[in-house]
Amino acid sequence: MKIDIKTNIKEVTKDLSKTQKKQIPFATANAINTTLFQLRKEMGKQTTKHLHNPTKATQGGFMVQKAKKNSLFGLLFLKDFVEDYLRFQIDGGVRSPGHRFAVPTRNSKLNKFGNIIGKRTGLIKKDTQFFGTVGGITGVFERFAGGNKVKLIHVLAKSVTYKPKFPFYKIGQSFINSKFNKNLIVALNSALKSAK
Repeated sequence: MKIDIKTNIKEVTKDLSKTQKKQIPFATANAINTTLFQLRKEMGKQTTKHLHNPTKATQGGFMVQKAKKNSLFGLLFLKDFVEDYLRFQIDGGVRSPGHRFAVPTRNSKLNKFGNIIGKRTGLIKKDTQFFGTVGGITGVFERFAGGNKVKLIHVLAKSVTYKPKFPFYKIGQSFINSKFNKNLIVALNSALKSAK
């Protein structure tokens, strides 16, 4: 899951002198890198607009592979552990981890990020809670005192279907289109001033 910037600036630089053209790879690499670091910051902001209370790890989950003057190619990508879950918000699809996993219900206790509280230490939090299948639903249930009634706390699902929520590629392409040429002009002007 990545966004890359490739460029060909032959048209832009065709009228420059031979000496000036020596500065072009350096300037172009700088423009690519400036754009990608700006985009990384923008992606973090956009997670708060498109996702419900994203964690700091999600907001900061974007990385940059820098361009070099002899390799005019830069990359924005996701940290592996962030991509594991964020790809479903980007592309949608069915998540099937190979084992059942907890899906919250209205009875689940969630943190401010919408995640089940204490999931890592176990889903059963009380003596009255148990794993089971009731009414065809497999999950964690809680038994009411003095009766046979139970309430569903978490569903244990084999798969969950997601619809795309985070327009990663659209955000990236739009941002690059609006920023890269401006950054290239600034980088070129700076490089040409130092050309000898």
